[in-house]
Amino acid sequence: MTDLLGAAAVVGERVRLDVLRELVGLPSDEFLAAVDALVREGALVLAPDCGEAWFPSETVRRDAEAALPLAARADLRRRAAAALDDVEHWSAAVAVTPDPGERARLRLRLAKAAVRTGELKTAHAATTAAVAYARSSQDHGLLTEAALTLEPIGESTWDGDIHQWCTEALAHERSARLLARQSQAATYLGRWAEALATSEAALQEAPDDTEVLTARQLATSGPDDVEELAATADRMIELGTSTGRADVELRGRLWRVDALWYTGDLTAIATEIARIDSCAGRLNEPQGHWHVLMTRTSLALARAEFDHAAALLDQALHGFREIGHPAVHGAEIATKMLIGHHCGHTAELLSTEAWQFGTDVRWDFGARLVRAFVLADAGRIDEAATVYQRCGRPGSWPRMRAAELLLEAIAARVAAAVGATEDVRELRAELDSRRGRYVVGGAGGTNFLGPVELSLGICAAALGDWDAAIAELTEAEQLCRAIGAPGFAVESACLLTTAYQQAGHSARAKALAAETLPLARTLGMTPWVARLQPSKLSHREYEVAKLVAAGMSNREIANALVISERTAQNHVQHILTKLDFANRAQIAAWMSSQ
Repeated sequence: MTDLLGAAAVVGERVRLDVLRELVGLPSDEFLAAVDALVREGALVLAPDCGEAWFPSETVRRDAEAALPLAARADLRRRAAAALDDVEHWSAAVAVTPDPGERARLRLRLAKAAVRTGELKTAHAATTAAVAYARSSQDHGLLTEAALTLEPIGESTWDGDIHQWCTEALAHERSARLLARQSQAATYLGRWAEALATSEAALQEAPDDTEVLTARQLATSGPDDVEELAATADRMIELGTSTGRADVELRGRLWRVDALWYTGDLTAIATEIARIDSCAGRLNEPQGHWHVLMTRTSLALARAEFDHAAALLDQALHGFREIGHPAVHGAEIATKMLIGHHCGHTAELLSTEAWQFGTDVRWDFGARLVRAFVLADAGRIDEAATVYQRCGRPGSWPRMRAAELLLEAIAARVAAAVGATEDVRELRAELDSRRGRYVVGGAGGTNFLGPVELSLGICAAALGDWDAAIAELTEAEQLCRAIGAPGFAVESACLLTTAYQQAGHSARAKALAAETLPLARTLGMTPWVARLQPSKLSHREYEVAKLVAAGMSNREIANALVISERTAQNHVQHILTKLDFANRAQIAAWMSSQ
């Protein structure tokens, strides 16, 4: 009974009876008899039908643990950790293990448990300590185990360490899994060519290994990889369902959703979300719930359910902020950018602070380009042009396979807005080769921007090719309506009205604007409502709106028009009221479209 009580004390104040029996290894009848005896003695408390026992006080538990010999206590801590597989018990097992090699291996078990619960700093510290011992002891097997313990997450120090550990391990042992993990880290570090080559090498060695398939998926998630991506997803789902592994099935279904985004099949995506939710429920880990919520957010945005998308985003961010995951900020900014594109951008996105991404190298270039897009959307064209110029010419941009189509479409919009004609021509040629696809960021970054034809229409309009613009935008509007993406249908129709107007088809432009305006209002697409409705401003108010768009304050407007500051303020307020706007940025965006 002493051994039984000591085992219970090692587990903690409360212990499940099934875990306790596993620790002491007694036959069922003998075990239950021993528990009954301890309950009668008052050493344990047992409630009927709860399957748990607990100590009457912490003092009793501590005394029972102290009565154990040190070697027995250490052995029980390791066995308890293996049975419960949580951070608390693995940490305790590490603390009582004197042998440095065994302690290093226990640290890797601790790291895996910490990842599952989102304790990322603990996971990284434990793995780093294990690697340090592997290096000093020349234990190449331990180094390989450590290199495969963590997965890349988009934080440069974490991902860089994984890549380095894989490089060192591969110098002593070539394995498909090491190649796969190195490829995954290379993708997150922006080393796209390396990721592609290394994942291909791993695939040749182990075509059905789940880690190898994961590496290949990350390396081939671009618009030209849809068929391979779909096939990889099917194989991963098959492996997951046949083995009962929810984590493997979850990955495969997320990859299938990636492929479906490129084809614009929103109905099939909705069906897959239910299956992803089932997998996440079985895993019950933060990452699974994050994927469910963010996929639902992206689908809500594509369907112009903006309030619902914002609510889902808040839920997702709350969960990942609690564990300090580095994906939070990028996902938040990207999603709010898409909401703002159709509903008007917030002051938060127009500030410089929102675009600081720390060590996440994937955003080093993307942050500049997307910020220019937001500024152009808000009518701050001069600022957008300055930020865009810092990106360099399109030919010099990093080739980010998963985000390639998304960045091309965003760049096309910015280049068109700031008058970068040569860039528009270059981007139009690139986008033309992706005709028939839908603009998204692959590898889980589902930032949907409608069909490629919408971006091609914007390019054609910027180059004054109005016949081509009409053809592309007409096709884009029809595609958006067909797949159930009404926000992008409104955007396409709005741009089409401008193309009709410029091509001399005023009656058609007016009719299309009148037809589209009610939908834009219903969806809450304020900037697009303003572009579709006839101007209600007086000549003087139009002058004031132009100066607001130029970034002038009320005082500066008063000086320019030789009126009082109070009169300038009144004009601005009248403009906001007439156009149903909430802020000056919306006036600026409206003026840029006139």
